[in-house]
Amino acid sequence: MLHDSSPAAGPCCSRRRLLAAGASLLAAPAAASPPAHGAPSVTPVAALERLVAGNRRFVQDRRVHPDQDAARRIALAEAQRPFATILACSDSRVPPELIFDQGLGDLFVVRVAGNVVDDTVLASVEYSVIHLGCPLVMVLGHERCGAVTATLQALDGKPAPEDKGTHIGALATLISPAVRAAASQPADRLEAAIVINAERSAASILAGSPPLLARARSGGLQVIAARYELKTGAVSHLRPITA
Repeated sequence: MLHDSSPAAGPCCSRRRLLAAGASLLAAPAAASPPAHGAPSVTPVAALERLVAGNRRFVQDRRVHPDQDAARRIALAEAQRPFATILACSDSRVPPELIFDQGLGDLFVVRVAGNVVDDTVLASVEYSVIHLGCPLVMVLGHERCGAVTATLQALDGKPAPEDKGTHIGALATLISPAVRAAASQPADRLEAAIVINAERSAASILAGSPPLLARARSGGLQVIAARYELKTGAVSHLRPITA
């Protein structure tokens, strides 16, 4: 409760002061707020070139470890402007900042086993594009993905007994269309399913988000699917997903 501390102030005087204070607050200009929609700092092509160059350094063991000093950390304290969004598998062998040789504030990373897309993942990607200005979204599958392997085994009637009673089936539900599509591929079913799964996830980002689809159609956003090779460290199978 508000109190008027002046000993001479009566009830009417107190009410007038409160009304006057409220009027002055309403009349005062509102504090400037940051823009809701971030503008891209680079083009989609430039963002992809930066990722490709960083992965090349990683493969050749010539990493420069950019943007990892105290000055960069302090500069990012107020705001972030990542140049790309990476939707990657949670696999411990596939850390995006390392395999693309990037540092603090460079990548907006979303990780989930099997690099699948559900509502929360899609919302995270939307935030990175709409509010932070990321012009490029890469869905990164990887060699020997455990989530895709488990889905393939389950569809073959050989589910892992230790998965019983878990929520792992939710991942399999999202991955199973890619595994079924890979059945017609002449190559290794698992590797084919990994690539198809990344492509399907990338396509579902545009299909599930009208704002991102509009950006892609206007040229302000590129969504691509890719595959990471565990032994070499190379990112390949770069495939743009058309709107």
